[in-house]
Amino acid sequence: MKDVRLIDLMDVKALQKIQDEFSKYTGMAALTTDENGIPITKGSGFTNFCTNLVRTTRLGCRRCEECDKNGAVMTLENKRATVYSCHAGLTDFAAPIMLEGKMIGSFIGGQVRTQELDEEKMTAIAQELGISPEIFISEARKARQLNLNDVERAAEFLEGIAGSLSEMAYHNYLALQKSRKMENAARAQADFIMNTYNDVDVAKIPKEVRDVVDYIRHLDGKIEIRETHYKLRDLRDVIYKQVIVLVDRDEIDFDIHISEDAPELLLGDAGRIGQIVVRILHYILRYKINGKLHVRFDIKKRSYASMLCISIEDYDSEIPRDEGKKILRYVTEDSAVNEPEDASLISIRLLKLLLEQISAGADLRRDEDNTVHIDIAIPQLAL
Repeated sequence: MKDVRLIDLMDVKALQKIQDEFSKYTGMAALTTDENGIPITKGSGFTNFCTNLVRTTRLGCRRCEECDKNGAVMTLENKRATVYSCHAGLTDFAAPIMLEGKMIGSFIGGQVRTQELDEEKMTAIAQELGISPEIFISEARKARQLNLNDVERAAEFLEGIAGSLSEMAYHNYLALQKSRKMENAARAQADFIMNTYNDVDVAKIPKEVRDVVDYIRHLDGKIEIRETHYKLRDLRDVIYKQVIVLVDRDEIDFDIHISEDAPELLLGDAGRIGQIVVRILHYILRYKINGKLHVRFDIKKRSYASMLCISIEDYDSEIPRDEGKKILRYVTEDSAVNEPEDASLISIRLLKLLLEQISAGADLRRDEDNTVHIDIAIPQLAL
């Protein structure tokens, strides 16, 4: 434990992708540091003020590192994400990445303004750093201005991500102790949908955070295909349990049906299948106020294998027509040209990864009566 560092437990490329997504989602800068405040990733969404002015000076860079570390320490003391003013006059926030009660790194965000600049104070800082006060103040004014409430909400979001990273680091630490490959720890957290979505601690993490972490875990094959024997009825029950909590309105008629001739046992990656269906249903329910939402599981023979056919029918659909077409193009086409620009749709990006990983096909169509049909076909082995 004494000599374990964050970079020993977490893939730096994965950390970089996580903070890139955070920066896109919030429109703020982000950085991951070690326990001493020294960056281990490249800054995401950094302002010109910070990158090309403050951090280019030896004194400014040292103060930035001290600020980053102190911000995480304040967060530890306050037991919550902390918003603070950096040494150069902007507003930052931080959350620590923990391992067995010790801070092994921190996640920093911000580089925004929450109030008008104090020109006298900024002039003094610029002179200390050896930077022209006029240029220093001019570039600082270009930093995005937000109200404090928006910054605090972003800090809470960051805290959720840091908590997820702490959890992942802990599991990787246990794996390292047992001389296992570190990737095994990440896989163990997403083996099966029952374990992933019924975990009490994970459920406390905001959905957007889980989407980001899941996306990184699945990206570039970080999680292997986990084919196991599973009961289709068990998978149905898990999906129903995860979705029914969102269908708390009497106006929505929701059910999941399995065809009578479907085999009891199948061989496949039930975890990924469950995640695909749950994410699609969650997306539909973002818009749906009333009407029927039905899901049907069926099995069709294809040579030596079988196709698990999942039909989702959204009657009187309220999904915007243009958005539905855009998402379908993104999910079904190889080109990334149609990738959703809104980072909050990372759930859709994860959906595409999941479909590709299990060689699933997907189609979406809308009838004249405004019923949206989503059909998914997944190769499985019937037992």
